[in-house]
Amino acid sequence: MLVRQPVPGYIGTCAAIRDADFTQAAGKIAVPVLCVVGEEDGSTPPDLVRSTAQLIPGASFEVICGAGHIPCVEQPEALTSVLRRFFRTVLPGENP
Repeated sequence: MLVRQPVPGYIGTCAAIRDADFTQAAGKIAVPVLCVVGEEDGSTPPDLVRSTAQLIPGASFEVICGAGHIPCVEQPEALTSVLRRFFRTVLPGENP
């Protein structure tokens, strides 16, 4: 899917994400949040994701070992486990 994208569009998207600053907006989030990062992610390193999670009231933070930028592809079972744990905390009585 990535290789089918037009290069200018991909570059523009990367620049928009790079230049976005949601620092103030993050502190206003009032729903359960899980911030997940691959331990080897060079694009959004764990320290950056951790600091973002700290801006969000009550946010959870998880690191997926052995994953880079795309944990859902690199470590799908580990990501699924993290998501299920999170959903159990925010959806009591459900069995995700």
